[in-house]
Amino acid sequence: MDFKGRQTQKCPRCGGKALINQTKCPDCGLVFSKLEYATNKAAAERYKNGERNAVVFVRKTPIDLKKWKLILYGTLFGLFGAQYFYTRRWWWGILYLLGFILLSVCVIFNGYLVGVAGGALIDVMAFFVGIYGICWIFDIVRICFGRFKIPVSLPKQEAEVVNIKEKK
Repeated sequence: MDFKGRQTQKCPRCGGKALINQTKCPDCGLVFSKLEYATNKAAAERYKNGERNAVVFVRKTPIDLKKWKLILYGTLFGLFGAQYFYTRRWWWGILYLLGFILLSVCVIFNGYLVGVAGGALIDVMAFFVGIYGICWIFDIVRICFGRFKIPVSLPKQEAEVVNIKEKK
């Protein structure tokens, strides 16, 4: 399909292009109106049940999360990974928490680590801590400008109802 000179939107499931007024992705068949009823809680349940193909990452805040809370958690407790724990992206949250532990170790044992191996160890750790801080600031910017991706899915009951309505 030729999209030259037309406004398009990106499908959150497959990444394909679709016209703004299209209701369905031409590549994967995702109905865009279903995303209004998708929740983050349902995505967590689907992940737990091993249904990863039913989860889509979107930039719009789902109905069960609040954007102001996401901004607050990201700015105040973002070094602990709170923005990822709030959106139920546990592995990223744990990675941020480990980064905070590394930062704490660098601050607490700074004097000792400088003396070990001529300061080479502290240089390596400072590099990773710097990347960690940049990622935290980058997350705050993405949250504020609506670029932070959140996993969502339709609850099983609603997905079945929507599929029945489509068949009629």
